[in-house]
Amino acid sequence: MKYLSFPALAALAIALPVLTASAQEARNTATLAPDVLFARVSPSIWVVQASDAQGKVLATGSAVSAAAGTAVTSCQLLAKASTVTLKRDNVSYGAALALPDVERDLCQLRISNLPATVAEVAPANALQVGMPLYVIGAPRGRELTLGVGMLGGIRRSAAGEVEALQLAGSAEAGLGGAGVFDAQGRLVGLLPASAASAPTANLAMPASWIAQLPERGGRAIERLASLPVSSAASGAAATGTGGPASLVAGRPSVIEYQLHDRLTNTYRKVVYRIDPSTDEQISFNNGGWVEKPNGEVVSVTSAIAGEFDSVMPPGGWAKENLKEEAAWRARYSSTLGGSRSNMDLNATVMEDTALTIGGREHKVVRIEYRGYTQRFPNAGSVFGNQYGRYVANVWFSQELGRVVRFEAETRGGAGSVAFQVRETLELVSIR
Repeated sequence: MKYLSFPALAALAIALPVLTASAQEARNTATLAPDVLFARVSPSIWVVQASDAQGKVLATGSAVSAAAGTAVTSCQLLAKASTVTLKRDNVSYGAALALPDVERDLCQLRISNLPATVAEVAPANALQVGMPLYVIGAPRGRELTLGVGMLGGIRRSAAGEVEALQLAGSAEAGLGGAGVFDAQGRLVGLLPASAASAPTANLAMPASWIAQLPERGGRAIERLASLPVSSAASGAAATGTGGPASLVAGRPSVIEYQLHDRLTNTYRKVVYRIDPSTDEQISFNNGGWVEKPNGEVVSVTSAIAGEFDSVMPPGGWAKENLKEEAAWRARYSSTLGGSRSNMDLNATVMEDTALTIGGREHKVVRIEYRGYTQRFPNAGSVFGNQYGRYVANVWFSQELGRVVRFEAETRGGAGSVAFQVRETLELVSIR
């Protein structure tokens, strides 16, 4: 398939065979000149960008808006991602994974307030071998291009269902998620992210699959995390790791921990529910917890997880690059829940290990904190002789971009101002 620059479209339109009046009547619909078709349907095409928890771009490609507030793309573009963003013309929107059909490599994203033209999907019976096709997408996330080709074949299952559309030529590199349109500007298919490098480089996913996403895409969301990152889709080697399938949207609905008070041997749930967020910040529990897309904590104003968030160091319990910052000192004050704590801690990055979360094993690094804490039962008190040694162990997953296990132990003071803490917090699920 040959891709043309926009100035060449007019010449191409002149060179295309002119349909006879009888042929046009038989088709019962008017065909569009390539430039008119491009102008009509390109507003429904967006650049999709998938990034890991540290903000590193893993893959870029295209997405097609096929319904209000939603867009469809190749699942391979989203594999291992922690955040997904739709962009065009200096405007960007955070996207959430809504319906993944991993087996077919077709995923639907949910985007709040997406101001996009919705592409009309062509009926399956409109497909005819030899019909002209137009591919519109953003190769490797750059400006939109128009490719002109032809439907070379229709692959069907034994039951007669359309399994793939065979294009007469190969697509340009980096066009995963691009839309394939007929001469009337109707969506007939999408390109998979492997369309520029795999043996199936001339195959497209039928657009008729979009209507089946509610039935097929509502199950097995965790399978998306097993997909390999497509280096062909991003146009570069993608070596980073990202979040689980529930974080592919970059916007998990719920993050649930379990807090164990080892002094009383009691357990309770700790739930962080996402708020409406911007691309720059992710907010939970009505602003009680705010973090950046890379996991760095911006603010904590509501302590619901015991020591974990009530005495958290500025920015969180881990650093973005733990290999370069193997040790550091944390001296700070924290005032939450009506009490104040002064902390003087030394952090040391310890061994790499693995923890199983929700049935899946994650690589984690353990960080050890040792030092002292000074507790003020009343935040406004100037009397703070309640000193105690402080020990905490933090297991941080760079893949998930957050702490998955936290243990803290401290004891100090005497009499009515004595304090003692022995707690364990463990991540239960992200969904």
